[in-house]
Amino acid sequence: MRSGNRSSAIPRAFSAIRRRISPALDPRVAGERARTLLARAVASCWVALGIIPFTIIVYDGAFFPAQLVPGAVAAAAADGLIILLVVGLRRHVFDRYPGLPFALLAGVVCNITEAVNLVLTGGPVESDFVFPYYLISFGIAILYPAEIIAVVATAALLPLGYVAAAIVTHSPLGAQRFTSNLMLLVDSAAITIIGNVVVTNLFLREVKLRIDLESANDRLREMDRLKSEFFANVSHELRTPLTLILAPASSLSREQLEPSQYTLVETIQRNATRLLQLINDLLLLAKLDTGEPHIDPVPVDVAASVRRIAEEAHAYAESLSLRLEVGIGPGPYIWNGDERHLERIVLNLVSNACKFSQPGGVVRVTVGGDDEGIVLRVIDQGIGIAPEDIDKIFERFVQVESSANRRFEGTGIGLSIVKQLVTLHGGKISVASEKGRGSTFTVHLSASPRAPVVGPMQPPPEVAKVKLQPAVAAPIVPTGESGARIAVVEDNTDLLAYLSLELGHYYRVTPHADSTKALQSILADPPDLILSDIMMPGLDGIGLARQLRKDPRTAEVPVLLLSAREEVEAKLAGFEAGADDYVQKPFQLQELRARLEIHLRLRTQARELRKALEQLKRAESTLVQSEKMVALGRMVAGVAHEMNNPLHFLRGNLALLRQKVPPQGTLTPLFADIDESLSRMTLVTKQLLLFGRKQHGNVAGEIKLAEVVPLVVKMVAPQTPKGVRIVQRVDGELVQANPQDLFQILLNIVHNAVQAVDPQKGEVTIAVQRAGDRVEVRVADNGCGIAKEDLPRIFDPFFTTKPPGSGTGLGLSIVQELVAAQQATVQVESEKGRGTTVSVVFRAAGVS
Repeated sequence: MRSGNRSSAIPRAFSAIRRRISPALDPRVAGERARTLLARAVASCWVALGIIPFTIIVYDGAFFPAQLVPGAVAAAAADGLIILLVVGLRRHVFDRYPGLPFALLAGVVCNITEAVNLVLTGGPVESDFVFPYYLISFGIAILYPAEIIAVVATAALLPLGYVAAAIVTHSPLGAQRFTSNLMLLVDSAAITIIGNVVVTNLFLREVKLRIDLESANDRLREMDRLKSEFFANVSHELRTPLTLILAPASSLSREQLEPSQYTLVETIQRNATRLLQLINDLLLLAKLDTGEPHIDPVPVDVAASVRRIAEEAHAYAESLSLRLEVGIGPGPYIWNGDERHLERIVLNLVSNACKFSQPGGVVRVTVGGDDEGIVLRVIDQGIGIAPEDIDKIFERFVQVESSANRRFEGTGIGLSIVKQLVTLHGGKISVASEKGRGSTFTVHLSASPRAPVVGPMQPPPEVAKVKLQPAVAAPIVPTGESGARIAVVEDNTDLLAYLSLELGHYYRVTPHADSTKALQSILADPPDLILSDIMMPGLDGIGLARQLRKDPRTAEVPVLLLSAREEVEAKLAGFEAGADDYVQKPFQLQELRARLEIHLRLRTQARELRKALEQLKRAESTLVQSEKMVALGRMVAGVAHEMNNPLHFLRGNLALLRQKVPPQGTLTPLFADIDESLSRMTLVTKQLLLFGRKQHGNVAGEIKLAEVVPLVVKMVAPQTPKGVRIVQRVDGELVQANPQDLFQILLNIVHNAVQAVDPQKGEVTIAVQRAGDRVEVRVADNGCGIAKEDLPRIFDPFFTTKPPGSGTGLGLSIVQELVAAQQATVQVESEKGRGTTVSVVFRAAGVS
């Protein structure tokens, strides 16, 4: 029992070791390795069939002539065995064991033949015929991608064969030369095994990659087939609902409709026809991918067909303000092909040329011939194609312009269909273009001998009839007479006209088909809301939103973006640019209007909230300022009151002292200085009392400015330098004000102006002007002016721009308080070095 278990355990152990050393391969990789082993075995047999006799005969004949015949016999025997191997390989004898043939060839046939000739040429110790072992080892290393066990066994047979030859010839196994050769053979076997592992791993990796690539290509072909089937199925399924759109729209267009209703019906027909054309293109593309449509070649007069097609496309070109010309060379130009495909080729090329041409340009279609056959050219004067884009224009779904800001509508399959149809008929198409100078598309078709020409064929359902519909520009005019002002920016004129018409029932709509011009118009006169498409020529919707947010005039105007792109990245890009909302096409008008109303309402509420916050800030500031001024007034009034008694005492004693001193004595200048200082202190005290008490009279009195202004000028005359001129421009204007307060206001302002000007060439102008129910008094000087950073503080108490000791800083503060008491306003405009203008606006007399 134990013996049985032991005998079964040994194979299991060997199996486990084998799996560990040489793990199982993918069946496809294993199959490719088996095929490679068998193929290399056959090739190695043919090589060995020639090399073995050649090596033995040449070596023996040169160095051992007596052994030439036995050597030749050994070589012939080896070739016989090799032929048997080849026969076995041809009959698939080794298909189950693909690694065995090469092992037999290298480890048995070649090894035995080498050992035999080694014996014939002196034995392992004396003979130099050892080099064939190295050739065999090299072959095992690079040509034998077998499992590692088979490689080790095959490589190990070589040194064993050398030892066997030594034993047969009774050579001394301890001889130095024998030991050296044996060690060299063992080392060579080890290197062979290592090299084989490296080469085999590289081979298996390459096979796996190749198989994976083939599998990926198979999957791609299958996906492409499924995609084509899907396009075909969807295209067929879409035709039914499109029929139910086009047919009722056609019936409605024959009814008596209002102009606005007829415009909507025309829009439905035009866009449904465009959608049908797109479906037909996709269906044709799917059929071309699957090897359809089949060709019905008949003799076709290319010149006549091109003339007819050009006549049908003439109206389309004229609607785009283009001239379509046709040039036909001296024919005949007979082509053996399918006229339906020729029509599609020409119409697609003409449509493409018209689409990319500028208004007023020329599109020319020519038919001629050269050595290759018939040459059809479509030449335009449009925008041209950049050199780096020429190789891409015939690729499917590729447009040379970015999809985010492309200037022209399209799917990018028109030129792909053209190339496939031309290739289907054995022709060639090429393009020559220069950026900004236009493009020339050249189609080469093979000419046919002159034959009866078949009339135009009716296209079967698989190739739908193509018509170039004239481009009808929808009227783009502002709509709406009431409601919020909305700017709509959309490059599709049909959609722009529709939005303008429908939204015009509720808002005042300004439509824009050009985003760059729209930006200029919006910045010049900001609307209440902006509705913009994203995919537009030049400046796209994202860029438009970004520009609007940068400008303070439109930074807070709501921006809504329209787009057919539904991926999250597109929405995030819009929001990051500053858009307030994102509306996906197709949209319901009710939903769009609801979103517009929400954002308009939010903007109104934001405005009201901002106004309320500003009023609250002003009220808070006024309250704080008022409390500060009350506290300051009390303190100032107390200080002024305490100063009055010492001033009266000083003035009285000064008068008594003057009576006891001679008038022309040496103390007279000192008395003058003391008197001037007392006058200044008295003036300051009066201003402090006036500021602290803030006692104002009745504002109902009517005061004639022509009487007050001269009195003010007379009062400041003693302090006015001789070089300063005061100009009065006062008529008979009457204002409502308290006389004392009005006098004090003007006196303080004029006094400040006189002190600010140059004593040698200063000028102060007092001008009065009435505007409606207000009278403005302007006091302007050409003095030193006030720095910009000081203007906000000039009405603060005790703030002055005069040198120290030249003023109290209370004059303009008193003016502001008195002006407010008259229900008037005061404003100061000044620039450093260019003078100051103080403007006081009173209520005109007689105004309630």
